[in-house]
Amino acid sequence: MVSSSGRKGGPPGKPGGFCGETGSALLLVLMAISIFSLLGLFMALDGVNGLYISDNHESRIQATAAALAGLDHARALMRGLDYDAVLQGMDGAYSRDPSYLKEAKSFRFRNPFSVAVAHSVDIRNPSAALSGIPDDGFVNTGACFGNKGTALIPLTGIAQEAPDPAGPGKIVISRYFVKVTDNNGDVPERAKDAADNPFVDGDGLIIVRSMGIAETFLNAVGPTWRRNSVVVFEARYRRFSVFDFGPPLLVLGSRISTRFSGTFEIAGDSFPGIGVIDTDLNDNDSPERTITAAPLGRGVISGGGLPSPAVRDITRSAGSEPEKAPILNPGYLSDFVLNRAPRFSDNYFLNDQRWGTGNAPDLGRYDSTRPLNAPGQDPKLTVVHGSLFLTGNVSGAGLLIVTGDFLFTDDCRYTGLVLAIGSGRVRQASGSAINGGLVVARLENFNGNPGFGIPDFSISGSSRVRADAGALEMALGLIPPVQRSFREIAGTDP
Repeated sequence: MVSSSGRKGGPPGKPGGFCGETGSALLLVLMAISIFSLLGLFMALDGVNGLYISDNHESRIQATAAALAGLDHARALMRGLDYDAVLQGMDGAYSRDPSYLKEAKSFRFRNPFSVAVAHSVDIRNPSAALSGIPDDGFVNTGACFGNKGTALIPLTGIAQEAPDPAGPGKIVISRYFVKVTDNNGDVPERAKDAADNPFVDGDGLIIVRSMGIAETFLNAVGPTWRRNSVVVFEARYRRFSVFDFGPPLLVLGSRISTRFSGTFEIAGDSFPGIGVIDTDLNDNDSPERTITAAPLGRGVISGGGLPSPAVRDITRSAGSEPEKAPILNPGYLSDFVLNRAPRFSDNYFLNDQRWGTGNAPDLGRYDSTRPLNAPGQDPKLTVVHGSLFLTGNVSGAGLLIVTGDFLFTDDCRYTGLVLAIGSGRVRQASGSAINGGLVVARLENFNGNPGFGIPDFSISGSSRVRADAGALEMALGLIPPVQRSFREIAGTDP
């Protein structure tokens, strides 16, 4: 039947034409609610993931900065330290168990502790998680006379702090840990350390690893909890050795002006008394012949099993050793004495200086009969940008750099290394003494470029220049070590 409105009638009691549409509307509403709920959940999850990514990125940046700061800190601290003492830890002892010695040569031993521990350690108070780890390789002053050394970068690391955004005071945002190991297995190391002992340095090269950690969101990774981002960098540092040639007197130049008189002594022990570097092999002059032909009076130049005067040209050997070849470059020498050395010197003086018994500054102290880290040892690096005149009974120890004329007379004493590089004019007289080494070179300006000139050296009276390997090593140790490599340790090691 058809109603008057033209619609089909429905069952009695129900509005005609709407019986099936009520369910459809409910279904559409439920579907819409479901879609918007999923969308909201997706947006919430996306926000959480974004927060995780942002926090992980920030914490990795903080960990990277901490690890790099650790390398810089270690390089600065290694200046003046005994590498063997650092390798053997504050107690000066290490386990000689074969399994431990084998472990000490592995790559994982280079880490301050395992990466797994680094991911979970509390950066605010890491001491509990790190207890029991041997102190071998952690930067320290070294044990001496049965007394433990002082930790310079402790096992618990160095905290990096920032102002607390929630209130007064500071919070720890990152921490770095540093460990020093030997370059076992390398040919130069084995050549000088036949036993390949991981706690004895043979070639002056060490490996430094810095581990930086910064806190991030706590989450589970397998059976362990990860609370930190971890970044590890490794660098190799070699002890500075540009001026380490053996002879106590080293002279650079194509020619040389020399004067010898009195009862002087230049003693090289196992090395020649004088080593010369000919800076122009194309001319006909030879500084070696000049010195050999000079009258010595009653003085003696001995060493290396050679007859007096014990003089040897070491030009070719200097050029063949990459670590020492820069000495042939006048630009390098000029930059070193004028720019680099003043930046890490203990004393810096501009213009000419005259020092006697009453007005000399503290030029350092060093006793060759005692260990480098013994109490009282205090060598210093002193730079005089000008001429220096030392008279009376002034004494000093360490590394002394003079760019002008150098007069060293009376009963003055110096233990270590003297670099008279600049004017290259040295006068040593009376009873003065240098134990260690003396390097003499004249640098001149050739159209804006540094070049070698003719050095001028004289020694008279009962003056002495004597080789002392320990004193020379001490002096060169005052120069920060040279970085030879750098890499990030990520994934497998190596």
